Amino acid sequence: MIRRFSIKQVAERTGLEEAEIRYYENAFREFLTFTEMGLDKNDFTEDHIAILTRIKELIYKRGFTIEEVKRELKATISDIRAKIPVPVRGSNYARVIAITSGKGGVGKTSIVVNLAVTIAQTGRKVAIFDADLGLANVHILMGIKPRFNLAHLIQNDFPLEDIITRGPLGIQIISGGQGIRELANLTDEQRRILLRQLDKLEQDVDVLLVDTGAGISENVLRFAAFADEVIAVTTPNIAANADCFSIIKILLEMEPNSKIGLLTNMASDCYEAKNVFNKLQAAVRKVLNYELNDLGYLVNSEQMRVATEQRRPVVFAYPHSEITRNFRDIVDTIFNTRVFVNERKESSFADLMGALKRSMTSSPRAVAI
Repeated sequence: MIRRFSIKQVAERTGLEEAEIRYYENAFREFLTFTEMGLDKNDFTEDHIAILTRIKELIYKRGFTIEEVKRELKATISDIRAKIPVPVRGSNYARVIAITSGKGGVGKTSIVVNLAVTIAQTGRKVAIFDADLGLANVHILMGIKPRFNLAHLIQNDFPLEDIITRGPLGIQIISGGQGIRELANLTDEQRRILLRQLDKLEQDVDVLLVDTGAGISENVLRFAAFADEVIAVTTPNIAANADCFSIIKILLEMEPNSKIGLLTNMASDCYEAKNVFNKLQAAVRKVLNYELNDLGYLVNSEQMRVATEQRRPVVFAYPHSEITRNFRDIVDTIFNTRVFVNERKESSFADLMGALKRSMTSSPRAVAI
């Protein structure tokens, strides 16, 4: 006997509004059949709920158009109706942490590289997505040279595994490459290929670090807003702090549930770093009514400059240095579940991929979620 559900029950199980359900019934009527099951328009089955859930994921999380969703459903509808799970959000997906800054020159990319290495040293599987499209330089600081980047995946149909460059400790690096502007005009099929390929990555790693560009450009804000947690990097410099406040403000306007931690780089000592945090915390608390997380600091280090010139992570070049100890302390804080885990948002990898898609298509309609 077919179990039947009311539209109210479907709304509760899918998180959709009843009006949205009715709209999807009409838009996807070839998939949401009723008469052949002896049902009327007020009855729904488990199949309908599974299909509606998938439609919601593709539109809300992936940014798919109606036609793209139809093509995706045609390819997977038999699996859905056979009750074979389609990959959705879950605990088996990587934690997505975006590292951003209000201005350039604060050492953001060096921090990403050394955080990745330090996290990998704890036994976790790590990937870096260099989302500074067109100006990607993570690979430079890793001392490696990728043969391929996202352009090869899109334009030459390379599989994801072929564009991933393996760094030390098995760290996987996806480079945005140079000349990424060539990816601005993708076909629908190319975008679907990209999303499907990148979705595979999150199921293969524990942590995905996203190195955004600096500033408050649309690309930076999209990537940062969709991450599970955001690390905002600043320095004791007054201008850097002002710019950091600005990006925190805009991020919270875009995503009120953001979990934002502050990391102070180039500090003379812990007291200067704490002073930087306290001043920004006071401003954010007063103006934005928000509590930042203090993730720690990195000492102003000649060793970091030398390691960067040598294209080596400082935690490798100087494993017993103060700055290496700083990185270990920061990683301990990041993985302290009582300090820096966002419990107000679901894992956001699919959102992140949707942001990538929208940033490449430059479509005005795609900016809104």
